[in-house]
Amino acid sequence: MNFLDGFSIPALAGVLFTAAFALGVAIQHGTTCAVRAMSELIRERRADGLLGFLECGLWALLVAWLLTPDTAVPQWEPVGWLCLGAALFGAGATMNCGCAFGSIARLGEGRAEFLLTGAGAYLSFRILDALGEGRSTLPEQSPVPENALLIVLVGLPLLIGVRFLVWRRPIGIVLQLSMLMAVIGIIGAFVGALHQPWPWMLALRFIGTSNWLTVLGLVGLVSGSIANGVVRGRFRLARPKLAAVRDRFAGGMLMGAGSALVPGGNDSLILQGIPSGSPSAFLAYGIVLATIGALLLTVPRFNLH
Repeated sequence: MNFLDGFSIPALAGVLFTAAFALGVAIQHGTTCAVRAMSELIRERRADGLLGFLECGLWALLVAWLLTPDTAVPQWEPVGWLCLGAALFGAGATMNCGCAFGSIARLGEGRAEFLLTGAGAYLSFRILDALGEGRSTLPEQSPVPENALLIVLVGLPLLIGVRFLVWRRPIGIVLQLSMLMAVIGIIGAFVGALHQPWPWMLALRFIGTSNWLTVLGLVGLVSGSIANGVVRGRFRLARPKLAAVRDRFAGGMLMGAGSALVPGGNDSLILQGIPSGSPSAFLAYGIVLATIGALLLTVPRFNLH
């Protein structure tokens, strides 16, 4: 029996919006941006963000094990196209100064130009779909690894221990960061269990072909981020510079092109691909991070501004 069988459509809509809203709130607090994480690694020799992504994946795996033994996993392209898509997404995220979740977090700070990230990605989706390139189907069901619970029980304490012992982070900070990533991983996976397509960049691609619940999830996510930014006093609307407008739109187009080949981009890799144990997902995410790191090191203007 599917856990969704007990939901009426209005109840499902209410839970979906609430969960997406909570996710928007959570990503304002956690280290969810791949570009920021790589910047911290390069400039401060800190790997908190990268370790946090792995924690997110483990918590998402736990949610899948509990709620959806057959979890939704994108259909990966042949390895050559997958690698190209990962490189395009990494380049786009670097130019955009934020990955998929990172863009939503910046919207919550009043950075309205990050709407152009979504606009650029949407344009890429429509162009590629018109050309017949990239995947245009929803994620398929794939069994959760049989040893999923063991992976979570071993992996989470190991990651916390590495952060504490190797990077000498105070245990209070370590546990606080771990709790934030747990919230993001659990809620992110829960939203995906409630409704597909998800995460948001995958959902954006199917606007117009999926039902109204997809739009509701997107509205909830953005609303949660903005609401949290307002409450925390971080929401500051300002007129963006022309260079920022250019980089958000161009970066979004590259992210959209990459996300068509790596369905959903880096968030799908974290919340669906890596928890499924897919070697392709690990490969693609490694290429995303390597591309971001290479561009941050070689192109000085690509910084978090």
